[in-house]
Amino acid sequence: MSQRILYVRLPCNPIFPIGVVYLSDHVHKLFPEIEQKIFDLGTIAPLDFKKSLDNCIDQFKPTLLVFSWRDIQIYAPVGGRGGNPLQNAFEFYYAKNPLIRLRGALGGLKVTTAYYGGRSDFN
Repeated sequence: MSQRILYVRLPCNPIFPIGVVYLSDHVHKLFPEIEQKIFDLGTIAPLDFKKSLDNCIDQFKPTLLVFSWRDIQIYAPVGGRGGNPLQNAFEFYYAKNPLIRLRGALGGLKVTTAYYGGRSDFN
């Protein structure tokens, strides 16, 4: 079976120069025989994410699935003012349990209010 890599770009702001295109180009230079595909969730309506990604996986049949987390620095520092924003984001967006999703949403709200509540230029 031939190797196939499916890169899934999440719908968030890019970080240059490192990104999924840069990574796929590097992989191609080292392993030109590997088939690669980039699936950009930024071009898909949020309500269609799951269906579209499932269809892409079924059609391309990747042997490796890579998620491109970008804009991750906005979640730093971990455990900073108001809690752990990275954990809150993952719980809110990816937890199957609605109570865990709610916990992530409330945690995100707490981080947001802790940040903007202390800014004099926001009031």
